[in-house]
Amino acid sequence: MLNVPKALLEPCVKIETLHRSGKRLLLEIAGALELSSESYDIRSSKGGNGVMGEVILHSDHLYLMVHVMTGELRVMYRTCKGPKDDSGGINYFVGVSELASATASERFIAKLKQMTSLGVREAA
Repeated sequence: MLNVPKALLEPCVKIETLHRSGKRLLLEIAGALELSSESYDIRSSKGGNGVMGEVILHSDHLYLMVHVMTGELRVMYRTCKGPKDDSGGINYFVGVSELASATASERFIAKLKQMTSLGVREAA
């Protein structure tokens, strides 16, 4: 089960909270996927006035982004072909609040592992 930071489960998340706790969530996901720290990059795009920005984990085969969409904090995820691929495969979304459930977080990690293994096979 993922340890979703409690601050991300609050109804009104501040920009600083999104970026600080979003990084913690992505580190938690990277740990669950057993990614080595050299195999991915986590970065924050703060945005400007009126936008929350996003926090991104980018590996050789996965691209994950924690952001606000239609008023809900979500994780967008997709396959990619390397660290310079910013468009990648089909976008999928999961609500951060859903990841607080053990069953949902286990399914999410299993899906990411499957997507990663597909990406590795495609690259070979």
